[in-house]
Amino acid sequence: MRIVFTFNVRHVKPALKKLALDEAEFDEPETIKAIHDAIVANGHTCIDIEADENAYGKLKKIKENIDLVFNVAEGLRGEIREAQVPALLEMLGIPYTHSGALAQAVTLDKALTKKIWQYHGLPTPKFAAIGLNEKPYVEGLRFPVLVKPNSEGSSKGIFNDSLVEEPGQLIKKIRAVRKQYGNGVLVEEFLPGREFTVTVMGNSQPYILPIVEQNYDIFPDTLKKFASYEAKWLFEDQLPNPHEAYVCPVKISRSLEKLIEKLCIQAFEVLHCRDIARVDLRLDAQGKPQLLEINTMPGMLPDPDVVSYYPVAARAAGWDYTRMIGQIITHAKERLNI
Repeated sequence: MRIVFTFNVRHVKPALKKLALDEAEFDEPETIKAIHDAIVANGHTCIDIEADENAYGKLKKIKENIDLVFNVAEGLRGEIREAQVPALLEMLGIPYTHSGALAQAVTLDKALTKKIWQYHGLPTPKFAAIGLNEKPYVEGLRFPVLVKPNSEGSSKGIFNDSLVEEPGQLIKKIRAVRKQYGNGVLVEEFLPGREFTVTVMGNSQPYILPIVEQNYDIFPDTLKKFASYEAKWLFEDQLPNPHEAYVCPVKISRSLEKLIEKLCIQAFEVLHCRDIARVDLRLDAQGKPQLLEINTMPGMLPDPDVVSYYPVAARAAGWDYTRMIGQIITHAKERLNI
């Protein structure tokens, strides 16, 4: 097939500087090259188009010669940025991988995602959503709580000090997050149990890859036990053995594993996700799993010595990188009857 690969490329390494934080969701050049090469290795022609402001014109010019777009573009700006490229592709009538524009827009909004899960009776930690111009008022939540930007991914805006343990610290933190990121804020009860991340794949019959558990036992005392930006981009990548950062396949009871599988597939389906997504869960004080977030375009870092959870799960399933990319294309082709 003739496949166009759409993406946003990161120009700086992860760090606690503004440009690095702004590009936290983008892919590094090495990842872009690895995905391109894997598409070719699956027997396809691949044309790269960076999802910048010139992307629409480039896509329109060659749309008659495109069979499929492999889309991992995060978008440039705005509260529905992950839906930008899917919307352009739908307007041009070009089929593409991953979730549709509506699902991409909804899942970028953490509070809206949780409301949909609640509507369908799926467990998620109690939360309060505070809009950009709303008073920072929170009632009925148990401390500690996590304070997050409502529409960011890749742990962007979730720092070590985002875990607020005293009510008197909360208003200040809400205001700081809202000022820095310019959108709403999610305040969520912090669950004390183990944390898992689960890759869901497919469409009419979704399935999951081996479950990954984040290993917080190796964290130093200075890092709180959740997936903060410092933990994800600075601590884990500097470990002598990055594989210590996770356990996969996970060591849990079969009953808990089946419950997690069921929850993740339901979370995927009620949001109308497609082809692939990654679901994060955490156990509450009673040991029951609750849904935290869903990522419709999970990272695909090719280096096995860098922590990236979809590749970790894929390797545990016995897949190499070429098959990992090819499986997404296969599911898109099945869905589109190509």
